[in-house]
Amino acid sequence: MKFLRNFCLLAVTFVALLCGCSESNEDDLKSAKRFEELKVLPLDTVLSRAFAFYEQYQATNDTLLRDSMDDYKSHFIARWKRSTDSLCGTIPADDSLAADLREINEAVSKYFFEYHIKHMYWFMLDTAKRESLLGKVDSTQKVELTAPGWRWDTREEDEATIMGIPFEEALSVLKKDSTSVFKVVYFIQTLQVHYVDTVAADMNALLKINPFGIKQSERKEAKSACMEKTPIGQQVLVLNKEYESLLNIFMKTKAHGDRRFLMWEIPVLPYIDDDDDFFFHSYPAVSSAVFNKGRDMVNLSVSDGYGRGSFYYLSKQSGKWEVVMIRNGWIS
Repeated sequence: MKFLRNFCLLAVTFVALLCGCSESNEDDLKSAKRFEELKVLPLDTVLSRAFAFYEQYQATNDTLLRDSMDDYKSHFIARWKRSTDSLCGTIPADDSLAADLREINEAVSKYFFEYHIKHMYWFMLDTAKRESLLGKVDSTQKVELTAPGWRWDTREEDEATIMGIPFEEALSVLKKDSTSVFKVVYFIQTLQVHYVDTVAADMNALLKINPFGIKQSERKEAKSACMEKTPIGQQVLVLNKEYESLLNIFMKTKAHGDRRFLMWEIPVLPYIDDDDDFFFHSYPAVSSAVFNKGRDMVNLSVSDGYGRGSFYYLSKQSGKWEVVMIRNGWIS
């Protein structure tokens, strides 16, 4: 009898799994069919239709209009993903500089996100929780790295405690906040990096080089290999000239007054000195690199805040790139 009962349970479970697979396959087929139906439309038409449904949804709160908006918006992103896959596939697997630039990007992103997320989490804590954390950290511990771009208004003696907060703990709390900027789904990566090889033998020599003093004619252009995702789980989209131009025209002509239409998918920011133009780069964004002679140390110019940038110094230790120093850079 027990055997029969177990057999029946197994049979029911198997049927449920089959049904689940069937539904999943059916959804995939529907998605593929819908993609084929919409891919004949120009990308600007897809965005315009999505925005038209968005405006109607904002006025009526009709969920059917929201679903129609999501349908076109999802299709736009799906085509962008295919473009990204195609661009990423053009980077040769044996290009060591491209691989290094990807690892450098990942190291910069790791430090940037950890710094800001831990500090944002710190400001959310009540006094008792802060004091509890302070009691667990050696007060003489030093934090050698400075803040990226701009720093949070925290006491210097608290920095060791803040940076000692477990990253996953801070991230899990912030992801529950519906207004958090770290809930943006996609990270926009630009592949082009201007670089210079120098005769600097060590970090001290590299520190003496002024990146702004290097002539444009001395700079070379390289492409970074694509990151797979950011430390906070964002998927990566590559911004090429086609998408940058299309998005800028769309924002200027259609959605200028409402960045909310795209802001939870991708960053949409107006230029500081020109409200009519927009940019879609995620922070941090590496724009140029100055390597030492052995290409195991680098000084990066990094946009890591709205209108702000810093110089990140990295060293390759045991085959892994790590941020070792940050210096204030510039303010636009």
